[in-house]
Amino acid sequence: MMKHIVFVIGNYKNGGVPMRSTNLANEFAKNGYDVDILVTGEIADDVFFTRAEGVKLVSLKKFSSFCKNDAEVNKIKRKQAKKISLLKKWRYVTKGFPAQDIKAENAIREIRKGEAMLPYAAKHQDSIYITFGVEYFDMTFCATKLFGSKVIYAERNAPEVDFPKDEKKKQQLLHLLKNASGAVLQTHDELEFFENTFKNAVVIRNPVKPDLPEPHKGGRRKVIVNFCRIAEQKNLPLMINAFIKLHEEYPEYSLEIYGNTVTENENSIRKKLIDVIEKLGAADYIKILPPRQDVHRMIRDCTVFVSSSDFEGLSNSMIEAMAIGLPCVCTDCLGGGAREMISYEENGLLVPMKDVDALYFAMKRMIEDDELRERCSKNAAKIRELLSAENIAKQWIEYIESVT
Repeated sequence: MMKHIVFVIGNYKNGGVPMRSTNLANEFAKNGYDVDILVTGEIADDVFFTRAEGVKLVSLKKFSSFCKNDAEVNKIKRKQAKKISLLKKWRYVTKGFPAQDIKAENAIREIRKGEAMLPYAAKHQDSIYITFGVEYFDMTFCATKLFGSKVIYAERNAPEVDFPKDEKKKQQLLHLLKNASGAVLQTHDELEFFENTFKNAVVIRNPVKPDLPEPHKGGRRKVIVNFCRIAEQKNLPLMINAFIKLHEEYPEYSLEIYGNTVTENENSIRKKLIDVIEKLGAADYIKILPPRQDVHRMIRDCTVFVSSSDFEGLSNSMIEAMAIGLPCVCTDCLGGGAREMISYEENGLLVPMKDVDALYFAMKRMIEDDELRERCSKNAAKIRELLSAENIAKQWIEYIESVT
């Protein structure tokens, strides 16, 4: 019987998680798996990646609406509603017994957490679920617990930043994740953070986007470049301030940031960045540009790719820049992805987080040192094969088979 794999994500828009899930789903489909990408939020029409035949994009809201008259689903819903009613009555008895009362309260919470996803879970009881982030694991586990489905947790960011600072709340989430059938993490820093949380955890890198242009050979344009979501974690003001220092010595260079926005907050950040650039009188040589589907072709002959992030899981833009042979300067940010992928002075330069001078000096070195720049370019491109979607999907499939 063909195995059915379900990726559970939030919004399907241009961004790291939708792209990562799509690239993996395409490879799984090539290997004979039936694959759904289940979207709990919005689905955009203008994403920059395509799905292979055999990969279905499913809106949870639409699926649930379609199932509203389904006899099997409604029977399960009635059973769950009856459980809640009985648990509420039981809580009148357990009021004087805190431990039992908390158990009853948590049981009610679990049922309600899974309500939105229950129709899909009821119709896909034998599926293997891969959830990107704690929120989606919680929802999926609560919905599928009734059917004994396998649920794998996939980390999407730097957990030391994403998880609550409050120790009690943090431990509650980590306890929840102990229910996972397994976990796929992006870096060894993440593996260390989740020490003793999962029964089966493995580090598998993000896949590099397929069909990237070949690395550029020859002279390079006098452009420093970045492409990313315009979010606070990217710390773009750091990049801008470091580049302004560089521009004083190298006025012929410009900075281009291809910035994608998904939320209103990100749109606000974009506007503030543009306003700051204009107030600094730097609008002629620092550009905030819209995202492009062909961004890799546009930037492959730039001088340097720069990432100024404060935290990442494993930056997709960084590994894509490396794969097309761009010399890279990256902050040694939380999450550990840059540190694990960049060998200092061999395939890129690492600098401390939030250090304007360090970022400025690293960019300057890449401009001035032809030998360093060419060595980093040549060696960076080697990850093209190492992190190919085919190789990464093979690791995923071997892991899925081992835990299911």
